[in-house]
Amino acid sequence: MFTFLKKINEVRDKVMSTEILIKAKADKKLLEECLEIAKDFEEKLSAYKETSYISQINKMAGQEPVHCPPLVIDIIKQALEVSEETNGLYDPTIGVLTQRTYGFGTGRERIPKEEELKIKKELVNYKNVEVYTTSVFLTKKGMALDLGGIGKGYASNLIAKYLYDKGVECALVSIGGEICCYGKNWNIAVQHPRREKPLAIMTTKKDKTTISTSGDYERYIKSYDNHHILNTKTGRQSLYYAEITLVDLGFKGGKLDAYTTAMFNMENILEFVEKNTFEALAIKRGSNHIIMSSYFCDKLDSIRFL
Repeated sequence: MFTFLKKINEVRDKVMSTEILIKAKADKKLLEECLEIAKDFEEKLSAYKETSYISQINKMAGQEPVHCPPLVIDIIKQALEVSEETNGLYDPTIGVLTQRTYGFGTGRERIPKEEELKIKKELVNYKNVEVYTTSVFLTKKGMALDLGGIGKGYASNLIAKYLYDKGVECALVSIGGEICCYGKNWNIAVQHPRREKPLAIMTTKKDKTTISTSGDYERYIKSYDNHHILNTKTGRQSLYYAEITLVDLGFKGGKLDAYTTAMFNMENILEFVEKNTFEALAIKRGSNHIIMSSYFCDKLDSIRFL
């Protein structure tokens, strides 16, 4: 049964190298619990924390499986499912490139030479991840998981479901723009990739809704051309889109986040959208040309372009 409160409270903090915002008709104590869930998630799954399960899996690559709790097993399984669906355009073993070669998130970012990429990209292959009931194994030494392309969406999903299961009437959880919300018509700004003013304001339905956005402006080296969303086949950046936003009904944060990552490497995203339940809005690089799938507006109460 839902608990009805008049006031919407909110909390903000930093987690996973970005901002987390939680707004809900709930007392601050419950929202603080949600922040702890996010921080615990980061401790378990960040490839940048030496004590995390992901770091331990990476350390033991090619040697032996690492025992993991159900949360870690579940997110890796979801990541591998999306990898299969996208023929590896999303691949959680991208860590050997994102973290260890380009240095994204390490403070030692650089643009690697082609010779180095040719060697390192051979270690990117989701089919070399073995997931057992309670453990995970990377079969080749030097492989590295990086769940940055699915983690924020998964965590926002986890917290929104936690609030819903606690009987909270309405809530919005945003982690670095990965949003899960329900219970009211929330107004969500879609950032323009090249301007300070938003591209549009989306108003959600009151149903459970998931919104995922990826952009070349989020993290890059020297210029947008060297953004952090790498093509797993080439080890370089695809330059089709400046931004992609996906919307779907339900709590689908983890997979939707990963789909957005994969679609940055698809020249024609609409073909992929037609095979799935979500809808897409994208801005092509080098122009203001907007691509919007046929039923994008049907997932929302309304959308207003600015």
